[in-house]
Amino acid sequence: MTELQKFQESFANKSKVTQNVYNSGYKRLHEFLGDDIANVSQKNIMKTIQEKVDNLNSQQALLNIAFLVRKQNGFAINELEELRTKNRITITKKVYEGNNNLVDKLPSYETIVNFVDGLLKDKKYVQYILNYLILYYQVRNADLNFDFVTLKKDTKDDTKNYLWFSATTKTVHYIRNNYKTARIVKPDGSVTGYGQKHIKITDPKFLNVMKILVKHQKTEKQPVVFIPNPKTVAYFVQTNTYQGLGETMYFKIVVNKFRTDPNMLKQISYNRGTDINTILESYDIESQPIED
Repeated sequence: MTELQKFQESFANKSKVTQNVYNSGYKRLHEFLGDDIANVSQKNIMKTIQEKVDNLNSQQALLNIAFLVRKQNGFAINELEELRTKNRITITKKVYEGNNNLVDKLPSYETIVNFVDGLLKDKKYVQYILNYLILYYQVRNADLNFDFVTLKKDTKDDTKNYLWFSATTKTVHYIRNNYKTARIVKPDGSVTGYGQKHIKITDPKFLNVMKILVKHQKTEKQPVVFIPNPKTVAYFVQTNTYQGLGETMYFKIVVNKFRTDPNMLKQISYNRGTDINTILESYDIESQPIED
């Protein structure tokens, strides 16, 4: 059995996305080293990665592959772990610095709220729904790939996301099965995640838009399309947000608004599917860079 085959066995039960990431990462690192990872010393692995790859995040990905392969084969991993930790600190510092540079550049939370309200007044209903969900439920671009349905029986596929309008209960059910942190594979191979997210929306303005869109579907006899092409969702969402800011900047604005409100941070954490510490470390634009 080759080293790659043995490594593949260790993540055979992971998702296809994870398998592809590990496979491509292994093959890339193996090509750089010109040998099996277990045959190369930690020092030479680190030296090769740093010489071949400029981007620090990409370096981390390859270091993780080397770490997992050597650990699986019972070889020392202390030097790799030390470098991974050092890189994580550097990456975190850069995030802090980048966020702090946004303090005086990003619009206020109230500006975005007014923009979203304006979309409703202008009857830009699809754009309103997308911006509303990003602003008030802090979702990512891919979370907006959902089926718009009016019957509960049409929400059974647990690989898809849904926006289900129930006219009988006057509630919109925003159901997310397929999003970034639904299932998380940690560096050590263990699996965790936040599972299905089911949010109930009862805002009268939002419900009224749902009624308008349902009526439109019946009249036109075709479904309302929120994301024309799932492959370009990030671009489509960005072009439909305030001044092209996009989902990530909206999130930073929301976090900055509620950074000192524990209850809101808890709700944001639930909505996003991200723990509060990560939110404050990566998205709080008024936080201070960490010291050595």
